[in-house]
Amino acid sequence: MDRYHRPTVVSVSGLSKHFGTHQVLRDIELTVGPGERVVVCGPSGSGKSTLARCLCGLESYATGTVMVNGATVSPQMRHAELLQASIGMVFQQFNLFPHLTVLENCTLAQRWVQRRPGAQARQIAMEQLAKVRLADKAAAYPAHLSGGQQQRVAIARALCLAPSVMIFDEATSALDPEMVKEVLEAMILLARDGMTMICITHEMGFAKAVADKVVFMDGGRIVQEANPETFFGVQPNARVREFLGQVF
Repeated sequence: MDRYHRPTVVSVSGLSKHFGTHQVLRDIELTVGPGERVVVCGPSGSGKSTLARCLCGLESYATGTVMVNGATVSPQMRHAELLQASIGMVFQQFNLFPHLTVLENCTLAQRWVQRRPGAQARQIAMEQLAKVRLADKAAAYPAHLSGGQQQRVAIARALCLAPSVMIFDEATSALDPEMVKEVLEAMILLARDGMTMICITHEMGFAKAVADKVVFMDGGRIVQEANPETFFGVQPNARVREFLGQVF
């Protein structure tokens, strides 16, 4: 199958976004195929997190289209469209409900959004917690977990809804350095399982190990899109060279 006829999970075309008079996204074009692992990197303020929020329907945008699994993504999505898009999102902050146990955090959306019976929701939650090596923490509350453990619970919670694409927005940036490794390991396992992933991150070692494609953003634009060998090789773009010199 040639590159013009490959199926796509995510399709972004002509995406632009303003905050007041400040333009944060400029004519973004991006496609992600099934099982593809895309790392989006760039300096702070380049529009990466805004792009992630547009991809999962948390931000409106001025012009362009965002399609995930054939559904148009926007804050105005209907429930059926949201289910069709099937997006999992992991944020910088863990956003766990502090008054619920780990297991309850992982079953809540299953029961209320997907209407799964309680026993089925608990079984799925335990399976996903086992994937991130936290099945033994099912009865614990978030306050009793480390930051790395809370982020892994957040990953398991997203996986419980069986998303077709996972979007990670700086999933390790709020963690102490020693906790970053355990979260990256969980993400690497997902990648090896064939999950379609879009990862906003400064972890270039992760990009080298996992990415099929690296997207570099600056000033709200995609400046370069390349495979890791090209991106981390003899880099012709001076702005990208400068960025890599700062993160390595």
